Amino acid sequence: MALLEGRKISKSFGGVQALSQVDFAVDPGTIVALIGPNGAGKTTLFNAVAGAFKPSSGRVVFDGRDITGQPADTVCRLGMARTFQVTRPFAAMTCLENIMVAAINRYPQKPRSFIEGFAREKLSLVGLADMERLEARHLNVVQKKRLEMARALGTDPKLLMLDEVLGGLNTQEIHQAVEFIRNLRDKLKLTVLWIEHVMGAVMQAAERVIVLDQGKVLMVGTPHEVVNDPRVIQAYLGE
Repeated sequence: MALLEGRKISKSFGGVQALSQVDFAVDPGTIVALIGPNGAGKTTLFNAVAGAFKPSSGRVVFDGRDITGQPADTVCRLGMARTFQVTRPFAAMTCLENIMVAAINRYPQKPRSFIEGFAREKLSLVGLADMERLEARHLNVVQKKRLEMARALGTDPKLLMLDEVLGGLNTQEIHQAVEFIRNLRDKLKLTVLWIEHVMGAVMQAAERVIVLDQGKVLMVGTPHEVVNDPRVIQAYLGE
């Protein structure tokens, strides 16, 4: 059984169709990339799945449970976490406090000692252990992206949804981030759904690729199948 299933999801805004009959599945333990041109509906799909938007029609099934239209905090507590393209940490809070906020949402009945320890584990995972007392405002771009991922991990997810986490990184940083994501998946036994434009990273890390174009699924396949498909080349990759 798939961990996540989007069953013919549609979403419109003021009569404009953003998603139309989007149907896909994400298997447990896999890294699945979601690609497509700007405006294809990728982030709208994330919002519909994670509870920020309610689909106009269709169903979202997570771990065998219909979560269609459930609010984002409920979806998060069920084991789904996401990052955002633009990182917005609590700037005046320390790195540790940022993760503690996420952990409290997931484990509201746990004592402070548990929350602090859990948050430290996540900071260590992303390489920010020595910055736990530093206010988030002082982090650079790479560090803020890592903190964003740590906040998502602070909710103890089964499914981690990453929204263009490689934006603004140089070639070396992209390579390190790809290795980090793969190692994170293996170590925590996560499933990853990942919006990304850096096709080299997608080719390295993803087992499956979902291609969106104009709010519809253009195709689903392996990275090799996708980059060699004439429809994807015409709609997104170019010659």
